[in-house]
Amino acid sequence: MEYKFKHLVFDIHPKNPPEWNRPLCVIDQGIACNDDYLFKYNRYRKHSAENKSEELVNETLIRYNFIADRWEKIKCKNLPTYFKLTSILLSGNLIIIHGGKDFEYINKYTFQIFIGNLTKKNQYDCVEFEEICSTNGIPITEYGQPVLIDGQFVYFLNGTSEYQNEMDVYRLDLCSKKWQLLCQARGQYPKTDESLRREVAYYDNHLYMFGGAHVMILLKNMFLDTFEEIQVFDISTNKWDYFKTLPDLQNSSSSYPANRCYYGWAQCATQPEYVYMSGGSDNFNFFSDIWRLNLITLQWCNLMPCKLPKSMFLHSSTIVPSGRIYYYNGIVSTEAIDMYQKDDILCAWVRIPKLKAMCWDAMLYYFKNKMLKSSLEDLKNMGLPLEYYESIIKAKTLI
Repeated sequence: MEYKFKHLVFDIHPKNPPEWNRPLCVIDQGIACNDDYLFKYNRYRKHSAENKSEELVNETLIRYNFIADRWEKIKCKNLPTYFKLTSILLSGNLIIIHGGKDFEYINKYTFQIFIGNLTKKNQYDCVEFEEICSTNGIPITEYGQPVLIDGQFVYFLNGTSEYQNEMDVYRLDLCSKKWQLLCQARGQYPKTDESLRREVAYYDNHLYMFGGAHVMILLKNMFLDTFEEIQVFDISTNKWDYFKTLPDLQNSSSSYPANRCYYGWAQCATQPEYVYMSGGSDNFNFFSDIWRLNLITLQWCNLMPCKLPKSMFLHSSTIVPSGRIYYYNGIVSTEAIDMYQKDDILCAWVRIPKLKAMCWDAMLYYFKNKMLKSSLEDLKNMGLPLEYYESIIKAKTLI
């Protein structure tokens, strides 16, 4: 069969053996990626050759190689093995892991943030991590904190504590490793209380906040924010504001995403004006649609007929720099109202990549197995660009 570039068409990466090297299926955990790997902090199965059994190993940093289709553990030093509900950020070779322990849902938690350099390893071939401690009394101890990175800065928005969504904005300077409180919004802005599960994007010195569920504690009920309006934080003025979004004028069935939470959320580093929302649930319905929001025009676009293979929520999503989106884990809902956790790795091109990336995609389609079996000398003689030669070398170590 001839190669054909597939835009907005999903593929599923194979689950190659051995099974015990694959991470456990855990929902609500962050993922990150570059063009070679998908990174995740998770527990995994460890095989014991001595008694031919499996055991569960504490959380650690693992990565999935897109060419070899295999997981591998990253040896780390000074990285805790007890994090829950983690966020993972990548900035070049820097990897940042933010997570917590001692969880009691909708209460205060112990959160920590660690940073490491993937290319700098010690004499034991370990990536060394350093904890970035909170200073100046700035708390990082609440559930559901949106965390995102732009260059040397990491932005945190206070999460949920006792059902109170705070919207305080903090910034961590990765160079000085100091915190700065940009805005203490607690009680000063509407829609800041009794809320949870919001997502945030960064573009052009602004933070864009979306969605959220408002919890009616006494009535034991909740209602969802609309996507027709978003909250925007201007970093130059340190103030929140509200803006109307524009509908998808090409879609006659639904011009805005249906109200929902627990959806996938991703932003492409090489095309940051677009964010992608997928799936989710409103506690009654489960969604498989995929939407794109233009942060310049604030206009929504339904990417139909592209949609998730099945309705899904609480899944993790990320986009590689070349423009392919990845989804991992999550809860799948079927037409029979059955729900189950899924650990497939789904991927689709959400933007047309450069011709160079498209040609490499075709090369892998036709010659991946041949390249993986070739000697280093033969690979050099193929005349591959250096970046793709190095990608094959990385994959060969796992075969």
